[in-house]
Amino acid sequence: MDGIKSDLNVHVDGYANNKEALIKILTLAEENGVKAISLLEQDALNLYKEKSVFCDMVKSGEVENYYTGKLIAGCELTCTINNTDPTKYAFNFNGYNVHITLLNFDVKLVEGLKWFDPKFKAKCIQKDIKPFCKLLKQYGIEIPKKNYFGYHKGLAYQLWDYMHEDDKRLKKFESIVGYYPNVFSFVKNLFEDPTSKLYFKPSYIPYLTDVLSFARNAKGRIYISHPNYMNQKFNTISYLEALINVKTEYGFPFDGIEVYDGQNSVIETKVLSDYARTRNLEVSGNGEFRYLYSESNPEGKAMIMYDNAKHYYVPKPGFLAKSFMETNQGDLILNERFIDRFEDIRETPRFE
Repeated sequence: MDGIKSDLNVHVDGYANNKEALIKILTLAEENGVKAISLLEQDALNLYKEKSVFCDMVKSGEVENYYTGKLIAGCELTCTINNTDPTKYAFNFNGYNVHITLLNFDVKLVEGLKWFDPKFKAKCIQKDIKPFCKLLKQYGIEIPKKNYFGYHKGLAYQLWDYMHEDDKRLKKFESIVGYYPNVFSFVKNLFEDPTSKLYFKPSYIPYLTDVLSFARNAKGRIYISHPNYMNQKFNTISYLEALINVKTEYGFPFDGIEVYDGQNSVIETKVLSDYARTRNLEVSGNGEFRYLYSESNPEGKAMIMYDNAKHYYVPKPGFLAKSFMETNQGDLILNERFIDRFEDIRETPRFE
């Protein structure tokens, strides 16, 4: 198989309009020999908007100073499975949300969608406050005073902040909901797990059919993101079997899966690779690169748990951390014919 060093899921969440950060990422990719890359955000499209920092860099040709490989339009989306009882099927990323990576779409056909509009999200959060507070009250959880909740982030995350503003309040909350070491586990286990008594679906999260609809209209290709880590109560193959058999008006909705992921063990990658082959699914890959540079972390170090020990490393696009730990060969190599399916954004109408 002819392979190309690639990474089609490079997150720049929170840094989409930070030119210094974008230059650093692109330079790292170039230095690391990555020949195809997709910069993207989770549930946002700031990178590709008209007159964005990245758009201006591409249009002016400045991006060529930092990266010469193929640039592919991308976005990772959270959505909820339609009309499914998640307690009976293998849909569980501590809930029945699924992450979908959308690649090679026409930017102009997706950027106007309400799911990418911060004002739409704010309206949804405003609408969700009343039922969210009703749910808390039902279980004897203290409700913040009127107008406490803002419209800038999810209500469960704001509740975490509220809990930690006062030690006595926190202890009372923990006596009801239990102890959670961080906001991630708090939100995922209490509010995104449909088997939890506090399960709450925010109205700003689209359904799978919403995502499929605008993905197809925008001529994008759809991949199941990091399937090994999208469920915690079922094995990966059961999850994939359930997911790809979801009945929608769009028929079989997925073009492929992320077989390669920076968190995968060698065995997990082989299981996914075999599954993709038997199902005739395209094989995509995610190096688990996250932009980590800050004043408090100038080297951009990340931490990975391996053999129950912490290992710190400086991640690079196209570099699979866990695989490297186990084999010393951690580069993300994708089939050349697969990469050839995608357009370079430099050649699309928005960026020409």
